[in-house]
Amino acid sequence: MPTINKPKRKKPKTNNQYDSERRRIYNSERWRSLRLRKFAANPLCEVCEEKGLTVPAEDIHHIKSFMGTDDKVTQGWLAYDMDNLQSLCKQCHQLIHNEHAQSCNQT
Repeated sequence: MPTINKPKRKKPKTNNQYDSERRRIYNSERWRSLRLRKFAANPLCEVCEEKGLTVPAEDIHHIKSFMGTDDKVTQGWLAYDMDNLQSLCKQCHQLIHNEHAQSCNQT
């Protein structure tokens, strides 16, 4: 039986400026250091902990997105503010982003 190769779906194009700004922050030494300090302070998923579960955190989530503003000062403050960070497991992190995407699509 012949093999039919489906063409790969193209990923939607993203705003290059948006991506470069995110990369600049996430690749910075300041972010890497802050991320490690947050993991040290909160090594468990904060959402799971509220449910009485003990699950190791794998991701650091910005509670309020630093990309939600064009103001560079506010953007920097949100990106590097320890109080704006949340330690999460992969599952909870994905759930939060899925819920956010759904709420954006409903408006």
